[in-house]
Amino acid sequence: MTKILEKLIIILSLFYFVNNCSNSESQKITPSYSSINVDTPRDRYNSLLGYELQKLTKNTIHNEKYNLSASIKYNSQNVLNVRGLDSLNEIEGSISYKLINSKSKKLIKQGKVIKRINHGSISSLYGKNQNLNHMKERLVKSLSKSIYNQIKLYLN
Repeated sequence: MTKILEKLIIILSLFYFVNNCSNSESQKITPSYSSINVDTPRDRYNSLLGYELQKLTKNTIHNEKYNLSASIKYNSQNVLNVRGLDSLNEIEGSISYKLINSKSKKLIKQGKVIKRINHGSISSLYGKNQNLNHMKERLVKSLSKSIYNQIKLYLN
């Protein structure tokens, strides 16, 4: 009986120790107090753009509330062809955005940001598709940081 009681005490103390050592602060979700509401169209890359912009602007606190409308478009073209075999391609991502004051509905800032990425030839169709998707995702992240920096410079 005493052995069972000793084991029970050890197990309970170990359980208590493990539960109290966990970092409960990291599990708290803090609400977003952003002054910028992001609005994008509902396709794949525009949704990713909205997510990236929300992530960047989630702690932006300003006296006024703003609406940011943005959309991304892609353009792809061949830029170099070596003896008709392999070509070097270029993909261009452009984001058009508008920053509007929520209360007065006044246009605060409007612009377009363009970036280009060159990519080589890949022989498999799956590889080409995956490479194109990866490049578009990289363009979204890079362009969203550029837009955020422009807005941050304007608001501060």
